[in-house]
Amino acid sequence: MDVFDAIYTRRSIRKFLDTPVEFDKLVEVIKAGSYAPCAGDLQNWRFILETNRDRIRSMYHHTLEQEAFTTATAAILVVAELDAAEKFYGLRGKRLYSVQNCAAAVQNILLAAHAQGLGAVWIGAFDENRINDEYKIPSVARTQAIILLGYPDEVPKERHVKNVWFLTNFHRWGLKYEHPHRVTHTFADEWTHQRQVLKQEVSSFGQKLQRKLNRNGSEETTTGDGARGTGDTADGTRGVSGERKGGVKGMSSAAADAGKEYFLQARATAKTFLDNLKKEEYRGRAATKRLSTAKGRVPTTSEKKSVRGQKRA
Repeated sequence: MDVFDAIYTRRSIRKFLDTPVEFDKLVEVIKAGSYAPCAGDLQNWRFILETNRDRIRSMYHHTLEQEAFTTATAAILVVAELDAAEKFYGLRGKRLYSVQNCAAAVQNILLAAHAQGLGAVWIGAFDENRINDEYKIPSVARTQAIILLGYPDEVPKERHVKNVWFLTNFHRWGLKYEHPHRVTHTFADEWTHQRQVLKQEVSSFGQKLQRKLNRNGSEETTTGDGARGTGDTADGTRGVSGERKGGVKGMSSAAADAGKEYFLQARATAKTFLDNLKKEEYRGRAATKRLSTAKGRVPTTSEKKSVRGQKRA
């Protein structure tokens, strides 16, 4: 499996089949964890492999009763040796670097498990004292994570990941590209955004139209009731017919006017949408041309004027 495929398709699995995981696969997963980057190449992580189903289930009561412990067929405890990090890096090594080192190892383990067709989930909520007592972990070490593994018995929903341009700052905190597609020359994200804007505008206008139709309908019904009172026969038959006629006629007129307004508004919104796309494509082509001809290109008129101004100065 390609590394990017593994990263993009990995999901947390919390329900596992009863099939035990082969021992050699578990060893490969732990080996991948040992190849993670770490501060000063300390490699101050240690791994405890647990394959006893009863002992894994017993952790259920010490981990906020997470259901994954009831079906997992293997577990790996990732433990940091704090004294080794503190020896070289002081308190920062003990409190920060040890956590970072083990977190990198956990990520490697999760990716390696996924690449071998296994499911895995990272557990961080557990009673440390109970876990330490159960697995005889000394005071100079600390359990950073429990990873549950097994063959998956569920297909998780597709994960929604925040847009990379929302997450990325340039040169300093808070500085973002307003139109990143002009830099990357990929317009798919911008088109998706424009479609969402168009959909919201049309939906908003449709709701306004519906409210207007409901309001006009109630007004026409009231008018029909009034007319019926003056033109009724003894049994009220003609009056009821007149009310229905008047209501339908009035409602049809209101619907026609509102429908025409809706059509014009939607057409104008769609035109704006298409115009925006054309402008973005033009700007993107211009940016591409500037980048591809950065060296040895013919200067633009504005650049020539700028050079002339500098010479005069």
